[in-house]
Amino acid sequence: MRLQRLQIYLVKYEGVKLKVIFFTGKGGVGKSTSSAVFAYKIARTGKTVLLNSIDPAHNLHDIFDTKFGHVPKPVVEGLSVIETNLEKWVEKYLKDTEREFKEVYRYQEAFNLHKYFKTLKYSPGLEEYAVLLALQNTIDKYSDRDYIIFDTPPTALTLKFMALPSVSLLWLKELVKFRQMILDKKKIVTKILEGKNGREIERDPVLKRIDELIKVYQNLSNLFVDSRKTKIIVVMNPDKLSLSESRDIVSSFKDLDMSIPYIVLNKFNKDESFCKILEKEFNDAEVIKFPRNETEIIGLECIDGLEILFDIDRFQD
Repeated sequence: MRLQRLQIYLVKYEGVKLKVIFFTGKGGVGKSTSSAVFAYKIARTGKTVLLNSIDPAHNLHDIFDTKFGHVPKPVVEGLSVIETNLEKWVEKYLKDTEREFKEVYRYQEAFNLHKYFKTLKYSPGLEEYAVLLALQNTIDKYSDRDYIIFDTPPTALTLKFMALPSVSLLWLKELVKFRQMILDKKKIVTKILEGKNGREIERDPVLKRIDELIKVYQNLSNLFVDSRKTKIIVVMNPDKLSLSESRDIVSSFKDLDMSIPYIVLNKFNKDESFCKILEKEFNDAEVIKFPRNETEIIGLECIDGLEILFDIDRFQD
C-alpha cells in the first residue's frame, strides 16, 4: 500500500486573500515572457507579487537578466522571483515517502522493507507529485502576498499535476473503504483473542495518515476550481497550430472544472481577424494582446516599455 507524501500545513485557503495565477500553454509560445510582464505590471500598481518558475527549463533569469534560486529575490518594489529546482523536490518527496513508510509500518521492520524503498524513484507520476509539493509549499509559505504567479511546465505536465488533487481524492476515498474493511476483520480477530475485556485498540496510523492527505488534497482541489482565487491563463501565438492546441488545453481544463478567463495572444501582429476567431472559439474568455516585439525581451527597462493591450487594473477586480 503506497501513501503519497505531502507536507501538512495549517493554512486554510478559504480565508486567504491572495490570488494564484497559472500561465500555461504549449512550449515556445511565450509563457515565461507573459508571466514576467504580467507580474511586473501588477507589482507596479502597488500589489505584492511572487513570480515562481516551476518549468524545468527556466527562462525567467534570462528575461530579468539576473540569477534566481529557491529564495525570493526582489527585482522591483513589490515583485520577487523564484526558480524552483524540481529535482530537489523529487528528492524531498522520496525522502518524505521513505520516512512515512518507516513510521507507518514500523511493526514490519523484520521484513526489511527498507531494501525496497529505492524502487520508489521509478514510480510513475513521481514528477507530478513533486511539482504539486513545490506548488503547495509556495502557496502556503508566501500566502501573505497579493498574488502568486506560476510560470508552468509544458501543458502535458501542467494538466497532470493540476488534476492530481481531484484524482488523488477519488483514490484515497476508496482506499479508506478498503482499509476500514481490513480493520473490521482485524477487530474480529482481536476480540476473539482478547475477549470482551480486552484493551482498546489505538487508532490505525495508516487510516489517520489517509485522512490527513484527504484534507490536503481537498484544500488544493478547492483552490484550483475557485475562480475567485485562481486564474488559469492560456498563452498562444497567432497561428493555426497554436489555436488547435489551445482548444485542447481549454477543453482539458474544463473537464477538470477549471475555467479559463483569459487568453494571452502573444506576438500579436495586428491581425484583428484572428482575434475575432479567438472571440468566437473562446467566448467565455477575454483575449489579452501582447504585441510582437522586434527585439529580445531582456531586462527591466525592456519589460517596462512593453505594452499590454489590456486594462491591468480591471484584471485585479
